[in-house]
Amino acid sequence: MNGLLFSDLHTSNKNLVNLEKLSLTDGIDFLIFTGDVVNMGEPVSFVDQFIRAIKKINKPFFWVPGNNDFGRGYYKLRASYPSLEGKVVEMKLKNFISKHPERPEEVEGSSTIKITGVGGSPASWSGQYAGETMVDRKKIGGSIFVSHFPPPGVRTYIKFDDGFSPTVNKKFSDSPLVHICGHLHHRWGISYLGTTKVIQLAALELGYYAIMNLKTLKVEFKRFK
Repeated sequence: MNGLLFSDLHTSNKNLVNLEKLSLTDGIDFLIFTGDVVNMGEPVSFVDQFIRAIKKINKPFFWVPGNNDFGRGYYKLRASYPSLEGKVVEMKLKNFISKHPERPEEVEGSSTIKITGVGGSPASWSGQYAGETMVDRKKIGGSIFVSHFPPPGVRTYIKFDDGFSPTVNKKFSDSPLVHICGHLHHRWGISYLGTTKVIQLAALELGYYAIMNLKTLKVEFKRFK
């Protein structure tokens, strides 16, 4: 299964059209969006346009709000597609066997995988969240965790995912498999916090997105021409 990962659309009509065309291909099974559909909550008309595109794509869609997603637009999008904020949802998998070396016991042979997240304010799976709803950190172990802001303390990103997973002495019992985030617009790549892979997305407004293989958790960063 392949997921289309994107962030920071910021009312780019051109790249919303590009996103819709790509998402309708057979190679995409689900979408993960880390927030910022619009700018400072407006225009709501673009949120309507975004909702229509997601409905047309008609594939599992998971999202958290960005710091620009508030007010009428936020509530309208949340009414059509409830966000991941404050809850853990399960996505059904098809013929899925994990190859992740760190946590095979949590997902191998399973028919579902957990997805959760927080949005809007600076957030991380370590519990630093100042928004409306936070996630119980005891529930996020082995999950795909989504936030708008990147986790604090990560400064260096690898541009190409070569499958390398660092060996660390300390493992966090409640850490997610993957932390997907955005907000930084021009920065993208892979980093690690312990054994958690951090996937930093650049802005879709600039044409950037990524494809993640759910079996291997390997990511390929791409850009629309």
